[in-house]
Amino acid sequence: MSRRGSVGSVLWVALVLGACGPAADGGADPPDTAASARTGVASSPPPLRFAPAVALEDSAETTANASLGDLDGDGDLDLVLAKGRHWPLVDLVLLNDGSGGFAERHAVGPNPDRTYTAALSDLDGDGDLDLVVGNDRPDAKVLHRNDGTGRFTDGGTFGQAEWSTRNVTVADLDGDRRPDVIVANRGGPDNRAENHVCLNDGTGRVPDCTVLSGNSATTIAAGDLDGDGDIDLVVPHRDGGQSEVFLNDGRGRFAAPLPLGPPDAATRAVAIGDITGDGRPDLVLGDGSRGGALLYTNAGAGGFTGPEPIGDEADTPYAIAIADLNGDGTLDVILGNRETPGLVLVNRGLQDGFAYDTVRFGDAAGAVYGLAVGDVDGDGCPDVVAARSEALSMLHRNACTR
Repeated sequence: MSRRGSVGSVLWVALVLGACGPAADGGADPPDTAASARTGVASSPPPLRFAPAVALEDSAETTANASLGDLDGDGDLDLVLAKGRHWPLVDLVLLNDGSGGFAERHAVGPNPDRTYTAALSDLDGDGDLDLVVGNDRPDAKVLHRNDGTGRFTDGGTFGQAEWSTRNVTVADLDGDRRPDVIVANRGGPDNRAENHVCLNDGTGRVPDCTVLSGNSATTIAAGDLDGDGDIDLVVPHRDGGQSEVFLNDGRGRFAAPLPLGPPDAATRAVAIGDITGDGRPDLVLGDGSRGGALLYTNAGAGGFTGPEPIGDEADTPYAIAIADLNGDGTLDVILGNRETPGLVLVNRGLQDGFAYDTVRFGDAAGAVYGLAVGDVDGDGCPDVVAARSEALSMLHRNACTR
């Protein structure tokens, strides 16, 4: 299948992989499929394929997200699996053995909770990665301090336990070199909820939260959208309302929002990255009411053109990541789907738009609630971790030739 992606009119998603469980059913991913768009305008990118997938769990649970980072200071990427969603489970740390194996693992904390996100960031400036855990109500939203070995101690709470939190994003909003916390809350029966910005007090605590917006959201993306050097925010509406862009004044304060897309969005996932190659970050959104993914091209000053449909109408993206998977210097788009194999849109490197080849990975079981991307086995090529609910979370090793 080919799709034309030319358009005229984050926080890096962390990934992790591991060889800690049985291979996926059948052992191998489905055959890769690829189709070129705008043939002859751009040269073919280096090929992309994945090795047979490896399970990261022993049983299928309601896993919601994955985060990747060096937790124990040994130079390789470890993994945190955020688990629970609406049903209490214990979040897990999986320590990398240096070659992408994750046999050593332990619980993040002693108590099961309803976790949607466990985001890694150095909250207190001591040089190791701490953990921001976004839990659904009625569970508290929790901070965990890393002791430098990948084990965590209680670092307090943030926000309100009654928030229906879906995801948290960490980014330095006020320029003090300490990561702040942005909380996406989904609405109740009236599809409204308050999303919040919680600023770091400089010690790794986030005691004060202010309302950012009143639209129901399951995710918020952070990035410098207008090129002024500070971090702006994209708040996609989850439940049939208007998505919005918030431009930062450099001090963690936000002007009146700019509308993004249609007034009846139902967006589960968003990612930020310059996929059109013009030096400005673009947006890719997964809107459950429309199918496939949607590209919004950065038009400058916080404005966007589009949407342009990309991917396949059969895709139902619950998670999106943007990363250079084949090492050609351009950013590719990774879609994690519900009940459909994942899809990579391999960027063909046009100078005036986005054209791509397509490569499928994984199987159609469950729903991919989170994606993380990073080189876990040290071969120089980024791998993909798919955190799945109602199916085993999987490691998809990038079978590169570097």
